[in-house]
Amino acid sequence: MPDEDWRFFGGNTHRIWILQTFLRLRDAGYPVRLTNTLPTSGVVVVGGASRKHLFKDFCSRNRALIVAVRADHRPQLYADLEVVQNDHGADGRSIYVPHWPQPGLIPRDADRGAELKTVSFKGHSGCLHDDFKDGAWGGFLEASGLTWQFDGVEWHGGCSRYEGCEWTDYRTVDAVLAVRNDWHDSYLTKPASKLVNAWHAGVPAIVGPDYAFLAERRSELDFLLVHSLDEAREAVTKLKQDPALYQAMVENGRQRAREITSETVTARWAELLFEVCAPLALARSRQRLRLLHWWSRVLLYRSQHLSRGIRGRRRSRERPTPPETRSES
Repeated sequence: MPDEDWRFFGGNTHRIWILQTFLRLRDAGYPVRLTNTLPTSGVVVVGGASRKHLFKDFCSRNRALIVAVRADHRPQLYADLEVVQNDHGADGRSIYVPHWPQPGLIPRDADRGAELKTVSFKGHSGCLHDDFKDGAWGGFLEASGLTWQFDGVEWHGGCSRYEGCEWTDYRTVDAVLAVRNDWHDSYLTKPASKLVNAWHAGVPAIVGPDYAFLAERRSELDFLLVHSLDEAREAVTKLKQDPALYQAMVENGRQRAREITSETVTARWAELLFEVCAPLALARSRQRLRLLHWWSRVLLYRSQHLSRGIRGRRRSRERPTPPETRSES
């Protein structure tokens, strides 16, 4: 189960989204099954990287309603519906289902009180802004009497190794930093996972301007928003000097955490599959031109991919060549 062996699910889209969703729905009593072939009918949930297998297995008899989990992939135009990681672009065909909270999470030790001692980053190291990887950030924390806990690992796709990290353990963590590597990028496809995990862990979150974070905001107590290294320093100082604010953010986070739990996400998936998709799949079973419908989507998907490549090559040709540098003797 995910809560018993979270490392097995780390960094693998199919395990995080497909296998975990199957296990939680199955254990909640829903009639689901796991398969490695494309059924000819019903509702089929696939990962965004499964398109090649779908193209291979599809035939004229297929009437299945295909629900693709986009995750960090490009839009899956071959699918009938898509599941996305935040509500940006959710338009009926694309449906927002919250990402699963961190399995097996161990919350902060309540005996630590409202005192800020340790600031932590938990995640793939490429998801942390470079401003926090050099000595300036660590030096600031040390001078403030604080400890920097970098609990990161390099991303190598399905080959990423998680033995040395403790992403579930927040017992000695007092605040979480979640700032991606571009201050000006809204990261429209990313989930609010680090924020949700902080709520569950009982620690305040200092976050960058990701769309998913801002979309979840209802109160200034939900997180401290920063747009620069200096603002991150100010946020840390504010938490350290104001125990009342710290405790208020912890209590608020506990309330917000109740909205996104493994149980509520299971319920969202069940609603999508059995209340929204099942009637659509039944109607799909009566279609006669399914093959034409399928290949029209495939051609649309491939034409989009081709046009993107053509635009990229055109921009590279139009990019001005830097002036030649000459040295004078």
